[in-house]
Amino acid sequence: MSLITGSKRNADESDRPPTTKAIVLGGRRPRQRYSRHDAVAAWTLLAPALVLFFVFIIVPTIAALALSLFEWHFFDTPTWVGVDNFIRMLEDPDTWKSLAVTFEFVILGVIPTILIGFMAAVLVNVNLRGVSVLRVLYFVPVVVSVAVSGVIWSFLYDPRSGPIGSFLRLVGIDMPDILNSGLWATPGLVLMMVWGGLPIVVILYLAGLQRISSDIYDAAALDGAKPWRTLWSITWPNVASTTLVVAVLQIIAFVAGSLDLALIMTNGGPLGATRALGLYAYQQAFANQDVGYATALSVLQLIVIVGIVGIGQWVIRRVSR
Repeated sequence: MSLITGSKRNADESDRPPTTKAIVLGGRRPRQRYSRHDAVAAWTLLAPALVLFFVFIIVPTIAALALSLFEWHFFDTPTWVGVDNFIRMLEDPDTWKSLAVTFEFVILGVIPTILIGFMAAVLVNVNLRGVSVLRVLYFVPVVVSVAVSGVIWSFLYDPRSGPIGSFLRLVGIDMPDILNSGLWATPGLVLMMVWGGLPIVVILYLAGLQRISSDIYDAAALDGAKPWRTLWSITWPNVASTTLVVAVLQIIAFVAGSLDLALIMTNGGPLGATRALGLYAYQQAFANQDVGYATALSVLQLIVIVGIVGIGQWVIRRVSR
């Protein structure tokens, strides 16, 4: 009888699914092994993107690092000058002014973009009447090119024929010539860059908001939490990692993205007030035909961006622990 019972028990135990202890060895999951077929399929799918990344990112970066060590004026033969371009860059007051303008764009634009994008994502994430219109409007900057945006905003900023100036005159206020004012030109471009950066920020925050469990909001409602309290104490802390990613992306965008807008709308003026580092390098290359020095300025911009990404990754790792 005991033999029959023992054999039945062994049969029952063999039919059971493996327990967690059988799966997790030593508190760690065993590495999943992939076949050679899976590896070949993965590299086949990745190959086009890797080739494009190598051709359009790695090769130009290496070429720029090499070209920054030469003096070259387009049609002349490049001349080796070593680090002279970098020494000249450090002694050039326009370089420091352009770097200061770059950080001014970052300081004025990143925080408003984060806050406005977060609030827009919260509004888009709820089911209210008329929210579908907001869902369409926040995505408009993506479908409008930078050149068209520059023309539209230049018209809006026109103090004589623009709609903003016409409205302000109705209430007795004279609108300044924003794009030709040393005081207002940079904030005017920053406002346009904030508008252009909102779509990606809203999309990232929407992804973060949808990861928050509804049980947390139900518990807060039972405790009598008001909407603003819920927003500040629950929603905002739960998207902290998303905020760090958004901050890094927007800092990079404001460091590198001011070139095209400033070139179209102000050409760096007035008196260099909107000439960021990227536009200064562009002017050196195509206006002064000093390609070697312009490349050195671009290397400086690359160093700034890499430093920002490195700091951002370090902060993200520290917060996610």
